[in-house]
Amino acid sequence: MPKISLKYRMEWIAVRIAVAIFRLLGRGRAARFGGWLARQIGPRMSVHRLARENMKMALPDLTGRAIEENLMRMWGNLGRNVGEIPFNREILDDTETIEIVGEEYLTAHVENGKAAFYVTAHYGPWELVALVGRRFGKRATGIYRAANNPLVEEYFQAMRADPSYRFVPKGNEGARTILKAARNGGAIVLLNDQKLNTGVAVPFFGRDAMTAPAVAEIACKMEVPVYPMRAERLEDGRRRLTIYPALDIPPTGDRKADVFALLKAINETYEQWITERPDHWFWVHNRWP
Repeated sequence: MPKISLKYRMEWIAVRIAVAIFRLLGRGRAARFGGWLARQIGPRMSVHRLARENMKMALPDLTGRAIEENLMRMWGNLGRNVGEIPFNREILDDTETIEIVGEEYLTAHVENGKAAFYVTAHYGPWELVALVGRRFGKRATGIYRAANNPLVEEYFQAMRADPSYRFVPKGNEGARTILKAARNGGAIVLLNDQKLNTGVAVPFFGRDAMTAPAVAEIACKMEVPVYPMRAERLEDGRRRLTIYPALDIPPTGDRKADVFALLKAINETYEQWITERPDHWFWVHNRWP
């Protein structure tokens, strides 16, 4: 490992202290405290203005008051996600508070041994998508963006470690993993809602957004089904994971056009979710050019 800067070491210590506090509080209180803390800090950060402008642009029918209320709930959701990190494995095992809709799509692909892609977003309690691993076992992988701080990254991955679901960072390793899964019948979960500067310009809420194309390119080339998957928070601490039918994009013989059509369908799916529950999406992404 390369030399670690003092800044990274201090961040690592701060994260470990925060996790220790969350663990002492317990799962429910940690989530509530995390949500409260994020609502105090988030609106004071510069990215709050970016989130407000993004929401105004994407959802022009919302009133100013509705925008501010949704932004506060967005920060609360993020804080709850952070507070729940030390308890992720416990949450995934808690079948009493998690509702799964569309489980038949998981069952079908576990039984037929074929590959499948599950696309989701930084939406609601997105760590819940690791439930796919409980059905696919070692054939399930999540592609994610690694933390900049290697100490924090190593610490987070140790907490998230699960024998039924592995995490692979984006980049060359992630691309190789996606290809291998497509060939060998694995399941890949991708959070495909962030901007990729080298991606494809695809409409998203009426404006072009640079979108990572790998999932669509491989899906079109190797005929791998793409299932949208949404995690939501419900009342009383309950959660719902919904797996939707595979996106139906009939091939035209023009690979480039087919890839664009699939990416457009994915973005339109996200648009629908976000419009229904604006507080669930993480609006601080610099999603548009």
